[in-house]
Amino acid sequence: MSQGAVSAAPRGPRVFRNDWGVLSPPPIGDWRPTRTVSVIVPAYNCQAHLNLALAALAHQTYPHHLMEVVVVDDGSKPTLELPEVAPPHCRLLRVPDHSGGWGRANALHTGVEHSDGEILHWLDADLVPFPEHVEAQARWHHLSPDVVTLGYKRFVKQGWTTPEEISRRCATGTLDTLFPPEVTEPHDYVEELIEATDQLRQADHLVFRAHVGATAALSRDLYQDIGGLETGLRLGEDTELGHRLAQGGAVFVPEPAARSWHMGPSHMMTMGEQLRRYNEPHLAERMAQARWLRRTPGRIWGVPLVVAVVDATGQPMELVRACVDRLLASDEADLRVCVVGDWDQLTDERRAVLSDPLLDLRLIAASYRADPRVELVTEAPVTAFPSPFLLNVPAQLGVGRTTVSRLLAEADRSQAGLLRWLAPGAGDGLTPPTLELWRTAALSLALRHRRDGETLADVVSEVYGAWWLSGDGTGMVDLTAPPPPPPPPPRTRGPDDPVPVAGLRSLLRATGHVARLAVRRVRRRLRVL
Repeated sequence: MSQGAVSAAPRGPRVFRNDWGVLSPPPIGDWRPTRTVSVIVPAYNCQAHLNLALAALAHQTYPHHLMEVVVVDDGSKPTLELPEVAPPHCRLLRVPDHSGGWGRANALHTGVEHSDGEILHWLDADLVPFPEHVEAQARWHHLSPDVVTLGYKRFVKQGWTTPEEISRRCATGTLDTLFPPEVTEPHDYVEELIEATDQLRQADHLVFRAHVGATAALSRDLYQDIGGLETGLRLGEDTELGHRLAQGGAVFVPEPAARSWHMGPSHMMTMGEQLRRYNEPHLAERMAQARWLRRTPGRIWGVPLVVAVVDATGQPMELVRACVDRLLASDEADLRVCVVGDWDQLTDERRAVLSDPLLDLRLIAASYRADPRVELVTEAPVTAFPSPFLLNVPAQLGVGRTTVSRLLAEADRSQAGLLRWLAPGAGDGLTPPTLELWRTAALSLALRHRRDGETLADVVSEVYGAWWLSGDGTGMVDLTAPPPPPPPPPRTRGPDDPVPVAGLRSLLRATGHVARLAVRRVRRRLRVL
């Protein structure tokens, strides 16, 4: 693959959430591509399927000098071979020659490490892509660095064909009629999600569910930014990658023109219950927004839903502990607290223990050193990636038991990138402490698009929206505010104290009533006489 035509990565317009409608790709066949593509094909013991896939890839409309195909053999026995009908720039790698790992995620990552393209395009070895498949997805990646394109497939349970037939139909433009519709099936749940959300343009924070890795494409830069594939996962790696891509500010774009035939049913079609049982513990640890997988209360997960940050610099131990302990006692247990301080200054040389200028810092460290939900850090994190939310909590602000869960519920409802809750008392003319909840996806997108002179809050507001909310009634308290004075104790009335006005009125009303009763008795006696 020639590198002479490599172009600069696009900056692209700012997309609001996942509404990719501001992007306008050129028509297929009526534009001039400039970016290089690496099609990565993981394969294991599937020579017959691979022959069909490579025959179709040999007839792609994307320029051959800009496209390479890297087949990654994950230890097949016998070793896979490249067939006679294959794309011009096609090569075969064997995972055991480059890695001690195994599995689809590891094979894909090995292919990434040994490829050159600016755009990475996954394609499973049991797919037969239509001629415009790569082009249809690649044109979006000429517009924006944020895009993850999703191709379409129909499952063919039986009646597979030959590489020669694939080549003939690609050349004549009849690959789409190779199989009659009644013997194929769509990818139901993915297409239903896409249709229900206006082609994902109105999708919420669960958009990552649409990411299935059989055919998808993204930029190499985005892949590297989010840390690449989790090579230790044996199954479910595409869903986990989709979750991290979502936290990385990816914009998911379904591309119906990127069609393909899938040779055979999917694993989910044939072994759904077994797959779900296997994937649940692995994905629950890593995917915080798959909250339906985290059914056990009180668990500590590998990737928490919320990372709360409390700056302890220059603060007394009592104040920091009150702030952190309230967070840990929250009804939202899927939370980790980062306490920021100059912890590296806490050396163990001889000192006057009680008059140590770092005494408060030492006491804070001693309070939380063994707590698995608290991390002592020297710098506040910019984002909580891969956790979905970053919560900045001033040390003087104490949350109520339901404050965090209510804030998260508001984030789900509004889908905002930044929520700010003012502490009670915001209307008294003073600057109150403010609770800030930052959505990681919005922060990641803003960090890629921020220009000189722009604040992160401004860009987050533009790409996801920002809200100011009142903290009244949320249980938040200003920990530095003086406590209200206690009510005065009750006291008995002395003999010389004046009768209260209300008591005097009651006495006069009672006296008048008794006098009227006496008059009535006298009148009755006179009538008798």
